[in-house]
Amino acid sequence: MSLRHPGRKQPARQPSPATGNPALDLFHRNWQALEKLQAKIDKQALNCRDIYQRFTSEIEPLERQQCELIFALAKRLVDFTARKSFTLWQRETLHHWIHDLISYIESNPFRGEMDLAPLFHQIQTNTALHMDDEQLDYQCDVLTQMLMETCGHCPDDIDTLREMLKNPDRLNEYMMNAARQHMAEECNTVDKEEDDRFDDDELFADEPLFGTEQQDAFAHARARREQEEEARIEQLFSKSSLKQLYRKLALALHPDREPDPVMQAEKTRIMGQLSQAWENKEMFTLLQLAHTHLPEFDNLLSDENLAYLNPMLKRQLRELEVSYYGGQDGLMGAVLHKFKQSSKKKTEQAFAEHRDYLLRDIDHLTAQLAEITTLQTLKPYLAARWDQQQMRWDEEEDDMEWLFR
Repeated sequence: MSLRHPGRKQPARQPSPATGNPALDLFHRNWQALEKLQAKIDKQALNCRDIYQRFTSEIEPLERQQCELIFALAKRLVDFTARKSFTLWQRETLHHWIHDLISYIESNPFRGEMDLAPLFHQIQTNTALHMDDEQLDYQCDVLTQMLMETCGHCPDDIDTLREMLKNPDRLNEYMMNAARQHMAEECNTVDKEEDDRFDDDELFADEPLFGTEQQDAFAHARARREQEEEARIEQLFSKSSLKQLYRKLALALHPDREPDPVMQAEKTRIMGQLSQAWENKEMFTLLQLAHTHLPEFDNLLSDENLAYLNPMLKRQLRELEVSYYGGQDGLMGAVLHKFKQSSKKKTEQAFAEHRDYLLRDIDHLTAQLAEITTLQTLKPYLAARWDQQQMRWDEEEDDMEWLFR
């Protein structure tokens, strides 16, 4: 829970002067460290929320538009794979281009409900149309090896294998049947093992299972620690010093003693928190309220209270440190990694640069879709991509020349 009211700016606390009581001084240091770290976490959360909200409003619509255009371009290019008037390098370049587009869509979190399976089926079907017998036999060998690795068997009939290459639905049906057969065999094996294990259980019923003693020991130790912790909290809440703290808080926060209607409503809310904290034995909430609303808070903490509270605050501090430095996961983490920079100026620059990139790419994709409608308009794009690939290969060869100098 937060140590601070989320909607209220807290005044900076000055370091507490030494009290002459080492345990109380340690309590003050731990509490101030917690407040300082919690303030950082609150600021971090607010900043992250603002960045993510800005991303969803400014950038995400462009990301989705870009993804939709890439999907449309991939579908357009897949339609060309059935055409025959390509040279070998043109067909390879076309397939590499489609592969790059589909790979981008597969890894894109903004793809939505785009179904890529029909594209894969169409590519496989169209590719088989242009294979001669030698190429088909080679692909049948590849398919045989793949089926043996995944299913443990494959059709013996070469015509069936060729049909699978030309019709992806036949291949999918074969693999689904193999998967169902494998699952049925697994179930039968499990049932037999269960029967055998039942017989073994009767023979060795008096002997503990391997590892059971160690697992029981760990579980027992964990349960004992939890019970000891609950007992300490129960004992602490039964002490007169903590009861006195609760009564003083209830007296200070009682809404009937407040003439101002606004403050009365606020105290009613806080009084509800106090009652719930006492009923549920939420020590941290109780300390927060006392630290905020009771000037004489220090005088109400006994040495026995402090002996329990100081280790508790230390554990809470470690948990907050993990939360603060751990970072975010998933899409939120990726967005923050991209746009949360060391300064506001750099954050603005990151948003501007990525927005400009998306707008340029959207314009480029829109132009490609408008122009690539025939083989004549497609082939210049294939030539340009082929030249780019050749340049990359030449650069890689240059990078390797140092080995022979």
